Amino acid sequence: MAVALKSAPDDPDFASARQHLQAAIALSDEYQKVCWSIFWKTSPEKLKRKIRSQCHELAFDTYSHMIQLGLLVNEYAANQTSRNIPPPQSWQEFIFTLKRAFEWIEREHSAEIYVRQLSLI
Repeated sequence: MAVALKSAPDDPDFASARQHLQAAIALSDEYQKVCWSIFWKTSPEKLKRKIRSQCHELAFDTYSHMIQLGLLVNEYAANQTSRNIPPPQSWQEFIFTLKRAFEWIEREHSAEIYVRQLSLI
């Protein structure tokens, strides 16, 4: 995700999308800190449940920001296309790294996201 941020368009129309990407990066960093904040083998079950719950929320929130980012990226691309403005030079790299970030989140955190979604129902 950090690589995608480096190649994201530096356009005022893209500012909201950039904020969602920054929020997703921050939440992902927080996930790593929380997940590795305990010794899983020796910690009490109550603490493990608490940490798992926090991780589920962080993974879900990260994914939510990424989904919103995807919607804003599509909207931005449609607006640029409708005004016949060519894509920025780094657009292909941005889209490629963003796609990889989505694949990584879905692969690594699909269970956590699913558990959180079920708890919201």
